[in-house]
Amino acid sequence: MPKMSRFARLFPVAVALGAGAMLTLSMPAVAQPGGSTPAPATSALPTQTSGNQVTTVVVQGGSRSLFKIALTPPLGDSAQAGQVVDTSTRDFTLSSIFQVLDSKSFTANLASEGASIDPTSWRNVGAEGVVKGNLSARGSQTHVELRLYVVARGADAVLKKEYDVPSNSIRSAVHQFDNEVMKYFTGTAGSFGGRLVFSATTGHGQKGIFSVESDGQGLGRLPAVSNVALAPAAGPGGIYYAGGLPDGSYQLFKVGNPAAVLKQAGLVFGVAFGGSKMALVVSQNGQSDIYTGGADGSGLAKVTNGGLNTHPAFGPGGQLAYVSNSGGNPQIFVDGKRVSFRGTYNMAPVFCNDPEGQKILFMGRDGATWDIFSADTGGGNMKRLTQDQGSNTYPACSPDGRMVAFFSTRGGLYVSNPLGQNQQKIATVTGESLRWEGN
Repeated sequence: MPKMSRFARLFPVAVALGAGAMLTLSMPAVAQPGGSTPAPATSALPTQTSGNQVTTVVVQGGSRSLFKIALTPPLGDSAQAGQVVDTSTRDFTLSSIFQVLDSKSFTANLASEGASIDPTSWRNVGAEGVVKGNLSARGSQTHVELRLYVVARGADAVLKKEYDVPSNSIRSAVHQFDNEVMKYFTGTAGSFGGRLVFSATTGHGQKGIFSVESDGQGLGRLPAVSNVALAPAAGPGGIYYAGGLPDGSYQLFKVGNPAAVLKQAGLVFGVAFGGSKMALVVSQNGQSDIYTGGADGSGLAKVTNGGLNTHPAFGPGGQLAYVSNSGGNPQIFVDGKRVSFRGTYNMAPVFCNDPEGQKILFMGRDGATWDIFSADTGGGNMKRLTQDQGSNTYPACSPDGRMVAFFSTRGGLYVSNPLGQNQQKIATVTGESLRWEGN
């Protein structure tokens, strides 16, 4: 079993603490780099201003309620048709944009409608959109044809897509179509069908890395070189993680490759990728610093200066967010500038391409619990996404910016919109260092 450094013992990064424990330590104040003026006094975290309701959304230029959509089973194999409806129902429910209508309310004669719709029949049950389709065998593949109808636009489909997929990959075709539906209504494709990766306790003093699809399906453990695998992140060609070795060292590995990606002095405890860049967390002599360089690990140079610095995350413009205790207690920094001044312990930042503008999500400690917060990249307009709902940790943002995932002591992995509304549990699993592949 690899031993832990002082850094691993003191800072709540995804390390082998045993039984899922999280250490939270108020750090003593230390001098800021370069002798800069100390930051203003920290104020209290904001309260939540909106509940767990479903949000109002913008659809094609106007503010309106959720778009009411009817999902009909495609013609063809009944089991596959059920899978299509179940997958789309989950996607559209998680989107916070659509209200999926109960199929028991449908009055349309699906057989007589065929490949079209009778707008009056659907309008009478409140449907604004209808999804229909066909499934058929095509050699060893299944041919999936899906169509979207907008009731107000008549009997002709406004969107039609066809996919040829293995019979066990029907869900992937449905996710692709649902992403196209999102694009039709909003101008930006959805992120359905993506993966989340995270680390989780697998035994006493042991951690593994896992992946799960964005709707909670397909949970599985990823292979690792040791029984202490931490802080996974999507990078060039796969998933990378910090692996603890029998000699007590921690190095950077890529899933599927038993050899270390690079040899770095000190203990590697985390990694992030953004475009052509890599950020690496390296602990030496009781401190941890962040190094940045090429995505292949070339040209790594230290960008922080002592103390405890961890949880790097790149923004779309190449900005680097991370956590540092250089101003006293752990706070969020972007490109060396502190941006969080509320709360005494903030960590695990991630950039989010929120439709309202670029945001940073992070977890902050409020009393004995953690909650999820968002703020502008400069630290302003700080908002709370969770409150009085257990302890909520390690936010991740979908590539399209419309969904936020996080762990909760309410019993699993949750997804909400960027305001914390429409919270839905997608899997009964908890862990650390959650990342959304592609962001």
